[in-house]
Amino acid sequence: MYIGELAKKSGASRKAIYLYEQLGLIQKPVRKGNYRVYPALVVDQIQTIRCAQSLGFKLKELVETLANNTNSLGSSVTYMIEQIRLKRLAIELQIESAQAQIKLLNQFEQQLRDSPDTMQCGVPVDLTPRGKL
Repeated sequence: MYIGELAKKSGASRKAIYLYEQLGLIQKPVRKGNYRVYPALVVDQIQTIRCAQSLGFKLKELVETLANNTNSLGSSVTYMIEQIRLKRLAIELQIESAQAQIKLLNQFEQQLRDSPDTMQCGVPVDLTPRGKL
């Protein structure tokens, strides 16, 4: 299929398809004259790339996944499953951090409600200077 049909079927723009090609995320198509002709399986590959991106994977991570396989589907899947596990752990750490921050915000709010005149913050504060003032 030509790139216009591929774009329509996969939901990716032509520019994205060219980028995926350039990064090696999809195979380079054969040429028929001046036209690129893509096999049907590229639709699924692009949809998988887009799915992974919507789940927080960067294209760079996907390129690394492909670079770290041994050209067999099984090794790609095994490596990708490991990357999913690592991504999940990172998100869980972000959730824990956000929950801790919510707890501190609640404590600070309660302190302000209990002593509005003093405006004291009993929450531990990092006194290390950061950035420009």
